[in-house]
Amino acid sequence: MRKILLITFSSLLLTSCGASKFLTSSTSSNEIRELKYFEPLSYVQYIEKGNKPVLSDSLSNITQTKLDSILENSKSTLRLTEKLLFDNDTIKARIENELGYLSQLIAKRRKLDGIPITPIIDSVLKSNNQRFVLATVATGFGRRKGNYGGQLAKGAAIGILTLGMYVPTPIKSNLTLHAFIFDSEKNEIAFYKRSMPLEKEPTGPEIIKKQLIGLFNGYFYEKK
Repeated sequence: MRKILLITFSSLLLTSCGASKFLTSSTSSNEIRELKYFEPLSYVQYIEKGNKPVLSDSLSNITQTKLDSILENSKSTLRLTEKLLFDNDTIKARIENELGYLSQLIAKRRKLDGIPITPIIDSVLKSNNQRFVLATVATGFGRRKGNYGGQLAKGAAIGILTLGMYVPTPIKSNLTLHAFIFDSEKNEIAFYKRSMPLEKEPTGPEIIKKQLIGLFNGYFYEKK
């Protein structure tokens, strides 16, 4: 399931939707006075040899932990209140699946109109008596030390298939964040944005924070 979700989110790099601007519903950001949030999700790959990325549980966990800490420390900036933990692995897997489905649908339609909240996410919002909930997803990859130089020396003839995108020259590392805000009252997605991928280590806290805060520039606040 985690590998499927990684491919789902990563393949969105082939589309323009969400890469440079956020999408919103008719709900104003001023209406979002308090915002609960799901524990973040993370899918990070590791390249040991050549240019073959493999999903890494350890790197994914490190990025998830750091993103979770940054969300905790950014509560006042992002209007966050309580973190919603997944009750069990089954619920978590179904929410992962629904987020992947919604990401693909948004990329295809390039708008939020007419996209209702999916069943499990909707049930979690209602069971917590919460109108708005934030979901965040991190995707990216890192390399073994020394791998990058060797691959770069081989030149453009190799190419690399990473995060669903063909790149003629090897990239050292990468990080992309996705953010959704769900509105249970209107049964819709109030906000969605995907950051531009940065060629930085996916576990770097400063990079994670920069991408997270940047997602909401012009929505919750002026550019930071």
